Amino acid sequence: MNAASKFALYFFETAMTEIVDPPVLVPASLGKRAANYFIDFVLLSFILAMLLPLVAPYYPLYTKIMKKQPIDLSDQLMLSFAYGLYMSITEALLRGKSIGKLITGTRAVSYAGHPINSQAAFLRGLLRLIPLEPLSAIPILFGLTAFPLHDLLSKTHVIDEAKSALPPAE
Repeated sequence: MNAASKFALYFFETAMTEIVDPPVLVPASLGKRAANYFIDFVLLSFILAMLLPLVAPYYPLYTKIMKKQPIDLSDQLMLSFAYGLYMSITEALLRGKSIGKLITGTRAVSYAGHPINSQAAFLRGLLRLIPLEPLSAIPILFGLTAFPLHDLLSKTHVIDEAKSALPPAE
């Protein structure tokens, strides 16, 4: 066997050992996604309940809530912004996880199966500010789509980690 043949054989064997199985990404069930939303919403409500008294002199939302007065559109937008910011920060810091996702064993990943980066996390959070965006999950109930709007536009999806085989870390 000549040197070129030996090199070709070595190269082929080395290349074959580096081939890995493609990732198997199993989408999180609708029940787990609903649990994620509920857990994160309750946690954010608790955080806001702790923070609102501190900002009450500057922002009257706390007073409105305590007096059970109606919340106007600007207050609702501010609460939506708080939710989007909470999700952005937690998903960025925890590489695709929020507290709800930690508890349910799910994670937001790129289409290739890698944990999302901070840019994707903030895009997901920003997309949650779209009015009525949570309603984009309704077609999932009827099998018309598998992903809500914030997943589609950010090119991410939420997977069940226990059922998925993720690619090796980059």
